[in-house]
Amino acid sequence: MEKEEERHCVSLVPIFKALDQEDLGKISQNITSRQLAKGEILYSLNDNDDTLYIVHTGELKNYRILENGKEQLVRLLGPGAFTGEWSIFKSDIKHNDYIEALEPTEICQLTRQDFKQVLGQYPEISMSLLQHMSERLDISENQTATLAYGSITKRITSYLADLIINSKVNREGTIQVELPMTRKDLASYLGTTPESVTRGFNKLEKAGVIESISNKIIQVHDFNSL
Repeated sequence: MEKEEERHCVSLVPIFKALDQEDLGKISQNITSRQLAKGEILYSLNDNDDTLYIVHTGELKNYRILENGKEQLVRLLGPGAFTGEWSIFKSDIKHNDYIEALEPTEICQLTRQDFKQVLGQYPEISMSLLQHMSERLDISENQTATLAYGSITKRITSYLADLIINSKVNREGTIQVELPMTRKDLASYLGTTPESVTRGFNKLEKAGVIESISNKIIQVHDFNSL
């Protein structure tokens, strides 16, 4: 990866958005790149490393393996998304999940030592990082709360409500929601099967709560009905 591409990779990350091109260039000097093939694992359960990983191109899947052996999706990471931030603050932390490439993916890497230097030089990044980590915790807690519901339709409505709340759109009248993942991935995220998700959406549509415009576009007729 050329240095200009490394600068572009860093510029995609929300916590670095406030920096100018000169500062981005300085940070990119410490960046190394790595190519992942489709299906390649970036890190696994109990792996111990001290690296911040940034997606430059491609897509990664973050997931856990449940006690029953099934895979549960945690999130999808596209360009600009990053993972490994917790290891920046604690050197002996072990990963509790897996990261796998869904397609050929290029990532940028920044070691714990180098990232700590960046935080020292640009204190404003620390606040942005803390905000990001707080948001990630909120999403994780919301997923845990959603999975506690036995009803698949309730899991779906809880998920849709969280999407609407996080998007900060007007909740009056009909609301259009774009699902950030496929129905198959949503099923994994909600701890169920694609067939159950399809039945759940059909049930909600028949009840007049939602209308499926496409596989990814959903119209919610009344937020309070979720």
